[in-house]
Amino acid sequence: MPSKIKVFTGPNDYDFSRVYFEEADEYIVGVDSGLEYLIENHVTIDLAIGDFDSLDPRILAQVETLAHQVIRLDQEKSMTDLAYAVDYLYNHMDYDSLEIYGGIGGRVDHLMANFNLMKRYKVSFRDDWHHVYVLTKGRHQIQNYHKYISFFALEDCYDLSLEGFKYRLNQYLLSTSDSLCVSNEGSGWVAFTKGRLLVIESDD
Repeated sequence: MPSKIKVFTGPNDYDFSRVYFEEADEYIVGVDSGLEYLIENHVTIDLAIGDFDSLDPRILAQVETLAHQVIRLDQEKSMTDLAYAVDYLYNHMDYDSLEIYGGIGGRVDHLMANFNLMKRYKVSFRDDWHHVYVLTKGRHQIQNYHKYISFFALEDCYDLSLEGFKYRLNQYLLSTSDSLCVSNEGSGWVAFTKGRLLVIESDD
């Protein structure tokens, strides 16, 4: 069983060498244009998924030769390539974590669709400038390696406390329409008793 699944997707506007570090027991998935980065950087592809409409034929030929498994999707479908990939992995594999590289820039509608994936599945997103993930109730220690860190309620978060960050908070009710916790800084502890919290670590 792979401990970590790493999914590479478009848009290809991130520095591959800054976000990817090889780890033991990783499982590499390329989704459509994200496969270009994997081919260019000679990374073994365990699974390729997509309709491949954005891939150069030369790259696609290499994918079909080098990938251990290829799932080709119809261009007309009811979900994005990435949503299909995450749903497939969730239903067919056991893993400890699923991290998606890319999927943050580009079209705003695709960004919102990707953020909705975090409401349905335990996934995180990463590129050069961001690390985005969701926390459930409890107490969590966060080591933030970016300049800023922001918190948004996916579900109303009760008794939200922030300790150690530049701006602290004590047992606050953060609603889904509240933007109080934007552009905090530093690392620390996050605690709340109910709800789900979207965390966005970011740089300028």
